[in-house]
Amino acid sequence: MPLPYVALGDSYAAGVGGGARLGECWRTTGGYPVLVARALGQDLAHQACLGATVADVARDQLSVLGPQTTHVSLTVGGNDVGFVPVIVECAKPSWMVDSDAVIDDAFALLTTELPRRLTRLVASIRERAPRAELVITAYPVLFNGEDCNALTFFSPYEMSRLEQGVADLAAVIEGVAGDAGAVFVDPRADFDGHAVCDQEEWVSGVSWPLEESYHPNVEGHAAYARLVLGAFGMSEGEVRTPPAEVTVHHGPQRRGSAPVFRLPDLLSPQSLEGARRSGLDPDHIAALARRAAFPALGAEAEAASAELHAIDRLVGQRSPQRSQR
Repeated sequence: MPLPYVALGDSYAAGVGGGARLGECWRTTGGYPVLVARALGQDLAHQACLGATVADVARDQLSVLGPQTTHVSLTVGGNDVGFVPVIVECAKPSWMVDSDAVIDDAFALLTTELPRRLTRLVASIRERAPRAELVITAYPVLFNGEDCNALTFFSPYEMSRLEQGVADLAAVIEGVAGDAGAVFVDPRADFDGHAVCDQEEWVSGVSWPLEESYHPNVEGHAAYARLVLGAFGMSEGEVRTPPAEVTVHHGPQRRGSAPVFRLPDLLSPQSLEGARRSGLDPDHIAALARRAAFPALGAEAEAASAELHAIDRLVGQRSPQRSQR
C-alpha cells in the first residue's frame, strides 16, 4: 500500500552520515527523510539508497508511489555526473594524476545528459503520485578552500572547480523542478560556514567507514530536514514537539550502481611512477606514505603527512592544473 511520505534518491537521501547503517542501502535513523517524517507525523517509505543514480531510482524506488502519496522528496543527480570518481581523482596528489579530464567529463554529462534523465524521472514520479507535494533538493558545497585531511590532496583549483560543479548541478535540478511544478531546495546558503574543515562541520571529510566521507553528518541532515520541511510548507513553529513516532518501511536493499569513496593509494604503481616522472624519489614517497597512514605514530605520522602535502604543493606549482589560478 502506498504510504503518505516517500523518500527517493541517493546516499544523501538515504541518510549516509546520519548514524549507524541499516542494510546495504546505508539508510539511517538520523537521515533527513526520517527527521522529516517524524516532524510531519507521517509513516515513511524510505527508498533512497547509497550509490543510486537516476536510473537506479527509476528501477528500484518508485513502486511504492500511488494516489495516496502526499509527500515525496528526491535527492539525486550527483552520481549521474560522476561525483565519487571526481572526488577520488581530486583527492590524489599532483604527482599522481591530472584531474581535469574527469572533471571535464562530469561537466559534459551535467549539461548534456542529466537534464533529460531527471526530467523523465520526475515525470514518472508525477504520473505515479499525481497529488503528492514534490520537493527536489540540490547539494551543499563540500569545501571552504581548505583540505585539512591527512591523506587527501585537494588543490585550491580543484576545490574551485568542484564548487562550480555544485552550482551548475543546482541550476540543472532547479530547472527540472520548476518545469515540473516541484519545490526546489538549495542547501548551499544554509551550509555556508559548515563545509569540510570548517570549525563546525555539517559535511564530513574523510570518515570511517569511508562510505560516510563527503556526506552530511548529523547536523547536516538536521539542516536538510529543516529545509525540506519548509519546502513542504511547515514552519518551525508547526514542527511536532516532541516529534511523532512513525513507522519507517524500507525499500529494496539494492545498492546503487555508483562507486564509493576510497583514499588515494600512495603506494600504488600510479603513485610511485608518477613520483618518478615528477623528479621525486619513489622510495621516499613510499616511506612517508607508510608513516602517514598510521595515526598511532602520533607526531611522526603528522610530520610525514605534512611533508607529503608540501611535496604536493611543490609539484603543483609546476602544473597549471594544480596552481591557484
